[in-house]
Amino acid sequence: MNVNQTTPTSNINLSGYSSSTPRRTKSEFPIKVYAMLELADNIFEFAQAVTWLPHGRAFKIHDKVKFMNHVVPVFFNQTKIRSFNRQLYMWGFR
Repeated sequence: MNVNQTTPTSNINLSGYSSSTPRRTKSEFPIKVYAMLELADNIFEFAQAVTWLPHGRAFKIHDKVKFMNHVVPVFFNQTKIRSFNRQLYMWGFR
Protein backbone atom coordinates (compact mmCIF):
# COMPACT_ATOMS: atom_id res chain seq x y z
CA MET A 1 0.00 0.00 0.00
CA ASN A 2 1.24 3.44 -0.85
CA VAL A 3 1.63 5.52 2.33
CA ASN A 4 0.18 8.56 0.53
CA GLN A 5 -3.13 6.81 -0.07
CA THR A 6 -6.04 7.61 2.19
CA THR A 7 -6.40 4.96 4.85
CA PRO A 8 -9.11 4.31 7.44
CA THR A 9 -6.79 5.83 10.05
CA SER A 10 -6.80 9.24 8.37
CA ASN A 11 -9.98 10.27 10.21
CA ILE A 12 -8.67 9.45 13.69
CA ASN A 13 -7.33 12.16 15.96
CA LEU A 14 -3.97 10.89 17.22
CA SER A 15 -2.65 14.22 18.46
CA GLY A 16 -2.18 12.88 21.98
CA TYR A 17 0.01 10.08 20.64
CA SER A 18 2.18 12.12 18.31
CA SER A 19 5.88 11.29 18.16
CA SER A 20 6.58 15.01 17.84
CA THR A 21 5.27 15.92 21.30
CA PRO A 22 7.72 18.56 22.61
CA ARG A 23 7.79 17.31 26.22
CA ARG A 24 9.24 13.93 26.92
CA THR A 25 9.03 12.10 30.18
CA LYS A 26 11.03 9.13 31.38
CA SER A 27 8.01 6.85 31.10
CA GLU A 28 6.83 7.99 27.67
CA PHE A 29 7.86 4.85 25.76
CA PRO A 30 5.82 2.26 27.71
CA ILE A 31 2.81 4.59 27.71
CA LYS A 32 3.04 4.92 23.94
CA VAL A 33 3.44 1.15 23.51
CA TYR A 34 0.28 0.60 25.55
CA ALA A 35 -1.63 3.28 23.60
CA MET A 36 -0.44 1.76 20.32
CA LEU A 37 -1.68 -1.70 21.34
CA GLU A 38 -5.00 -0.39 22.58
CA LEU A 39 -5.52 1.52 19.33
CA ALA A 40 -4.61 -1.59 17.33
CA ASP A 41 -7.58 -3.32 18.94
CA ASN A 42 -9.86 -0.78 17.24
CA ILE A 43 -8.18 -0.23 13.86
CA PHE A 44 -8.15 -3.19 11.50
CA GLU A 45 -5.07 -2.00 9.59
CA PHE A 46 -3.09 -1.78 12.84
CA ALA A 47 -4.46 -5.10 14.12
CA GLN A 48 -3.08 -6.84 11.04
CA ALA A 49 0.38 -5.72 12.14
CA VAL A 50 0.33 -5.98 15.96
CA THR A 51 -2.05 -7.33 18.61
CA TRP A 52 -2.23 -8.26 22.25
CA LEU A 53 -1.89 -11.97 22.91
CA PRO A 54 -5.07 -13.56 24.33
CA HIS A 55 -3.86 -13.51 27.95
CA GLY A 56 -3.15 -9.74 27.67
CA ARG A 57 0.35 -9.86 29.16
CA ALA A 58 2.27 -9.70 25.88
CA PHE A 59 1.89 -8.60 22.29
CA LYS A 60 2.88 -10.01 18.93
CA ILE A 61 4.04 -8.27 15.79
CA HIS A 62 2.37 -10.17 12.94
CA ASP A 63 3.70 -8.16 10.00
CA LYS A 64 7.00 -6.31 10.57
CA VAL A 65 6.79 -4.28 7.36
CA LYS A 66 3.23 -3.09 8.00
CA PHE A 67 4.09 -2.47 11.65
CA MET A 68 7.09 -0.28 10.81
CA ASN A 69 5.42 1.52 7.89
CA HIS A 70 1.95 2.21 9.33
CA VAL A 71 1.83 1.76 13.10
CA VAL A 72 5.21 2.84 14.50
CA PRO A 73 5.34 6.24 12.70
CA VAL A 74 2.11 7.27 14.44
CA PHE A 75 3.71 6.87 17.87
CA PHE A 76 7.50 6.88 17.51
CA ASN A 77 10.34 8.41 15.49
CA GLN A 78 11.96 5.04 14.86
CA THR A 79 12.32 3.65 11.36
CA LYS A 80 14.01 0.31 12.07
CA ILE A 81 12.58 -2.72 13.83
CA ARG A 82 15.92 -3.28 15.57
CA SER A 83 15.74 0.15 17.16
CA PHE A 84 12.22 -0.52 18.36
CA ASN A 85 13.26 -3.92 19.76
CA ARG A 86 16.29 -2.38 21.48
CA GLN A 87 14.08 0.16 23.20
CA LEU A 88 11.67 -2.60 24.29
CA TYR A 89 14.56 -4.49 25.87
CA MET A 90 15.85 -1.35 27.60
CA TRP A 91 12.41 -1.00 29.23
CA GLY A 92 12.42 -4.62 30.38
CA PHE A 93 10.10 -6.10 27.76
CA ARG A 94 11.08 -9.67 26.89
